[in-house]
Amino acid sequence: MKLVARRRSPLPRGERQGEGARLLLLAALVLSGCATGHIPRVPGDPPPAVSDDQAERNYQDLLTKFTAEQGVYDNLDTKLFFRATWLSPSFSAARVRREGLFKSWPSAVLETKLSDEEKRLTDVTEFFFAVHANDYRFDDFEKPNTMWRFVMVIGGEEIAPATIERLGRTNTEMRSYYSYMESFWVGYRVRFPKKVSGEKFTLKLASALGKAELNYTPE
Repeated sequence: MKLVARRRSPLPRGERQGEGARLLLLAALVLSGCATGHIPRVPGDPPPAVSDDQAERNYQDLLTKFTAEQGVYDNLDTKLFFRATWLSPSFSAARVRREGLFKSWPSAVLETKLSDEEKRLTDVTEFFFAVHANDYRFDDFEKPNTMWRFVMVIGGEEIAPATIERLGRTNTEMRSYYSYMESFWVGYRVRFPKKVSGEKFTLKLASALGKAELNYTPE
């Protein structure tokens, strides 16, 4: 998101004025996009999808519902993009069922996997967290001395993560479940030692680079 001035040939005054207006409009649109927090999508190969079109649409709708995103900017320069998906009860079950479709699990295996996932998330709140940084030094969330303060805010209480696990750069497996992952993004698993129940909550990230707040509504 960076405007670059280009050398151009002399134009009549009227055309120069028109071009100046177009540049001002472009700058306004860029700034507007930055202000909304929406992250531009980069065209590329489509992510894996299940063969059932309705099941695919249902899953993507759930993914959108439980995902929040925001960018950190310095004027028109992008520093980082964040996306985070809350593994709510309905989304975590849908993600397991999707894996079952991809891997052709028998029904007994699927039921065991669903039960295991429910138990795993009984007393915690977990997110799949994705980041794209224009400088690798900004992407240090899993390190003990990270530059980032990363908390979940619920009911006026700030809760630090129990674990932050770096999963690595985008791959086919990640894109199978988190289709917003694009080239050079990095995935994390972030777990908080508190179960979300009935209240809106926020993931808050802050550092010298800037801050982001990702908001979620319970099921």
